[in-house]
Amino acid sequence: PQYLLACCGGSGAPPVFSRGANIRVWSADISPKSRRGILRRAVFSEEQRKELERTFRRQKYISKTDRNKLAADLSLKESQVKIWFQNRRMKWRNCKEKEIYNTRSPMDELMAQGLAQEDTPSANHTDGKSAKSPLQKTARDT
Repeated sequence: PQYLLACCGGSGAPPVFSRGANIRVWSADISPKSRRGILRRAVFSEEQRKELERTFRRQKYISKTDRNKLAADLSLKESQVKIWFQNRRMKWRNCKEKEIYNTRSPMDELMAQGLAQEDTPSANHTDGKSAKSPLQKTARDT
């Protein structure tokens, strides 16, 4: 089926066309260059990725002059290098957050085990009252 490209993503209402209007209809045989606003995913060569990664390890944020130089060296557009760094920083942040979440300190581990034991009922708690630990003392015990 063919679809009319009636809206370009603006905030206003899409334009209304009369039946006889000369409207370009989208079809699969139109070349990607003639379809404005539709970007294809960039596929980087192994050499380009390695150099981008090497640069990222040295500096998480790249200056405009460094970005232009790197883009020229790798035969890429400046915008491709810019977007690659933005995406790579997001990946880096997400990995750091997962690492922090997955690695607990020994104290955190002990506290988590202690909380888990408090939540599970034991044989000593059959009457519904909480049992005192040997370290807890009440006014009656002294």
